[in-house]
Amino acid sequence: MKKTFLFFIVTIITTFSIYSQSNTRIDSLIDLGNDYISFNDNDEAMNVFNKALKLDANYAPALDAKINLLIQTNNYKDAGKLAEKAIENNPKFATFYLHIGKCYIHKEKYEESIEYFNHGIELLDSDNKLLLNKFYVNKGAAYQKMLESDLALENYTKAIELNPNNPNVFIYRGYLYYKNSEFDKAISDFGIVINLDSKNPYAYYNRGMSYMKLEQKDKACRDFHKACEMGNTNACKMVITKCLKLN
Repeated sequence: MKKTFLFFIVTIITTFSIYSQSNTRIDSLIDLGNDYISFNDNDEAMNVFNKALKLDANYAPALDAKINLLIQTNNYKDAGKLAEKAIENNPKFATFYLHIGKCYIHKEKYEESIEYFNHGIELLDSDNKLLLNKFYVNKGAAYQKMLESDLALENYTKAIELNPNNPNVFIYRGYLYYKNSEFDKAISDFGIVINLDSKNPYAYYNRGMSYMKLEQKDKACRDFHKACEMGNTNACKMVITKCLKLN
């Protein structure tokens, strides 16, 4: 009886050790794939993520990495399919609901996207502020697409409370203020983006547009020139059509 028990214990320990080693190898591949992304080598990153999934097709972090890359490369169709499959096998992994919600926004199915965002939020602990921030940013974006400005602002404000260092939420909220003709507030939000990410051409361009609405052309043109230098073609057009006379 003792020998049988000891054999059972050794088997469990050995199996756990093999499983842990396998996960460590997969995690290393995920890290390598993310390194490739940082060097803008998305093809090689995808190859690495696929290798990780060959080791374990249902390993949530590997699925998460691949889906995220598909979305970054605008392959929303495959991202959505993979996210749906991932949820079937990992229904408690909140990030999958974030991914599929983004895909539904791309498909202009905003109400469905909000349902997925809400489900993901319900799965998260209140201490997971960085991930919750992403849910509320995208939920706000969905409401903004539905022209529900008050609900969009409510979710953007919640996102900022959770993480005031995410420039994306200020981009979205600033653009919403701009659309609502609240140009001073828009300028403030785009300025925050620039403080957080000084190489963001969209922030300079949109702040320039806000300055133009307030008839502050000198400030607007400085922002247009900056955004144009960063490759924003709309800003370059504004420089040509609105700012050349200032030179």
